[in-house]
Amino acid sequence: MPAPDGAVALLGDAHLRERDAEVEAFIRFLDTLPRDIGTLAILGDLFAIWIGRPELVRPHHRSVVDALRRLRGRGCRLIYVEGNHDFFLAPLYQGDPFDRLEADALEEVLGGRRAHLAHGDLVNTRDRQYRAWRALSKNRLFFASFSLLPAAARRRIAEVLERSLAGTNLEFRRGFPLAECEAYARSRLRAGDELLVFGHFHEERRLDYEEGGRRGSVFVLPAWREGHRYLRIAPGSEPVFVSS
Repeated sequence: MPAPDGAVALLGDAHLRERDAEVEAFIRFLDTLPRDIGTLAILGDLFAIWIGRPELVRPHHRSVVDALRRLRGRGCRLIYVEGNHDFFLAPLYQGDPFDRLEADALEEVLGGRRAHLAHGDLVNTRDRQYRAWRALSKNRLFFASFSLLPAAARRRIAEVLERSLAGTNLEFRRGFPLAECEAYARSRLRAGDELLVFGHFHEERRLDYEEGGRRGSVFVLPAWREGHRYLRIAPGSEPVFVSS
């Protein structure tokens, strides 16, 4: 877990779509990211749907990935953790543009503190319907079978999936799962983490815990598309939510 140089920006849930004004807004954000930010971590759901198949790459995907490449070209390290709208991205994007791309969660040292970064879709253990769907849709055999379908069929399935994901399991998104988040956080504190950062819930929150004499904090990211806000972590400073 190498410690990155400079400040770190963390965001999630941009949910960018085709013919979406937020695409250009996000590209401007990337092109004007402050120069002192040495790492950008995106914690899932950058697009309304993102599948790691070349024939499913759309123009808005290409435009944003090109902007990410420009940002990386200036020396900014890029991290991505897949969300519930992301499927098997590593074959296309590990190493270009992302320096590190993980399907579930990852550990980093941010601002001198050990951090656990995840999308957050596995925090709520009560959401059994979603967890069953995730186990199926993130299964490599399922993806291999999907990849064998004709390209036109894969495109149709992706379009249907994009529409359906927008309205699934709303019951479990109406309220933040405080008890489940606390249980998740305490287990990570016992494992040695000091910071936990999630997306997924579209709520800006900070929650502080103490477990076994160890203090730690959970930061829940707001949905980027709803206010263009992100979490900034700089060495020697407390993490803070800022507007772009």
